[in-house]
Amino acid sequence: MPFQLTEPTKVTIVNANPRRELHGEEKVRAIDIAFVITGSNDLLDLLEPGLREHHFCNKAAQAGQVELPDIAIPLPNIRHPQLPLAYHYAKGQKWRGYRFIWDWGTEGEHVDFTDAVLCGLQYELVEGGSVTIKGTIQYNGDELQDNDTFGELSGLAAEGEIYIKLLAPAEVMLAKKGYRAGKPDTPSSGSDSDDGGQQDLDGLDSDGEGLTPEKAFANSMEDDSPI
Repeated sequence: MPFQLTEPTKVTIVNANPRRELHGEEKVRAIDIAFVITGSNDLLDLLEPGLREHHFCNKAAQAGQVELPDIAIPLPNIRHPQLPLAYHYAKGQKWRGYRFIWDWGTEGEHVDFTDAVLCGLQYELVEGGSVTIKGTIQYNGDELQDNDTFGELSGLAAEGEIYIKLLAPAEVMLAKKGYRAGKPDTPSSGSDSDDGGQQDLDGLDSDGEGLTPEKAFANSMEDDSPI
């Protein structure tokens, strides 16, 4: 199962980037919403089952501490502390078909977008058993033509913490250059945005063009700073 947030989840919005994209002869509104979640290392299971155990262990249990039956043993210790603590997950990939809901609790869903894109997933390990996950939601659907909605989304970074749902589709598809929410893929006309191509969180072209396996390995080894 791909990464998703099936229940209203508190996230911190660290950036909201409103922009315009060129689709054929038409310029359409688009937005990138970068979010951060910090919590228990159980969050790694949302990325991939087994990732938590890959990075964390319980040194006390390994030293012979008696395990109690039917009680899950926490994994508070980083298994390989000399390795980088920050990682990209599926670097350069963008997945479309997500449903993005900005939830206002008892007031219902404030926005509900289908066929959004999820990209730029990263995570950082913290000794003690916590992690930080970061990602970006991209959207360019017709709902952004509403000035009030577009303005509120553009100001999300000033809101700080909000509650969202991010629901994965039954089948995740890679977003191609020229993707338009709710519409079939169309051939690219060269540049998807006014500024000659948008940039992802890691500074690469949004489609990952020009990223070789050697560059990907070098980038992951260099990126050992906090997210």
